[in-house]
Amino acid sequence: MLKYHIIESGYFLGDGGVMFGPVPKKYWSAKYRVDEKNMCEMSLRCLFIETDERRILVDAGLGDKHDARLKFFQPYKQKSIADEIRKIGYEPEEVTDVILTHLHFDHCGASTVFNERNEAVPTYPNATYHVSLAQWKNYRNPSLFEKGSFFPENIEPVYDAGQLQFVLGDMQFDENIRLELYDGHTPGQIVVLFDTEEGNFAYPGDVVPTSLNLSLSWLSAYDNSVAVAMEEKKRFLDKAKKEQRTLIFYHDAYTPMAKL
Repeated sequence: MLKYHIIESGYFLGDGGVMFGPVPKKYWSAKYRVDEKNMCEMSLRCLFIETDERRILVDAGLGDKHDARLKFFQPYKQKSIADEIRKIGYEPEEVTDVILTHLHFDHCGASTVFNERNEAVPTYPNATYHVSLAQWKNYRNPSLFEKGSFFPENIEPVYDAGQLQFVLGDMQFDENIRLELYDGHTPGQIVVLFDTEEGNFAYPGDVVPTSLNLSLSWLSAYDNSVAVAMEEKKRFLDKAKKEQRTLIFYHDAYTPMAKL
């Protein structure tokens, strides 16, 4: 048995010129809404998977620990992911696994919360958190380009609590769930592939952040290495198309899913 649930954890505004990188505004603005300040609505779409043995959260949105630092992005309609999981039928203590595609602040913000002493602690106290070893090493020794995307409060408390487990490479995570690693946007980003009775799905995170990014040349200025990002996206899309997967987009505010 495998069931999945989409959790819309909130939205933020991203500069279109950054979100769509080398693509001229003439083209991306014809396909994605933009305001007079060049800002585009972006989602923070997380995933919750139930199996017979596991309750798995994939990515954790922005959270609310760094509101002052994130004013530029104007987060809005933010939801507590823990409360959304309660609506599905589980308490945070029942979450067995948290898979973080990567450690940029918009994907792991709510992996920790402040306690009554204003200390950051794991949001899911009984869960094993999964991050690729390549991403962890990159986070611990980031380039100047990427350094501002990492907030230690989002992951160090998980490491200190002994709840962090490293993904060393592509692996079968569960009977119907596979994890694969892709570089380019950031080293060792995890893509989650899962199969259900209704079809095959992929949660590619920022390998393919929106439906517009299905085109190989539509990349993001946030990509650590544009050339690698394009090659890795092609590698992923070729595989996803062959396996007839429906993609779940993390950042697309208007198209949650698309089947290849």
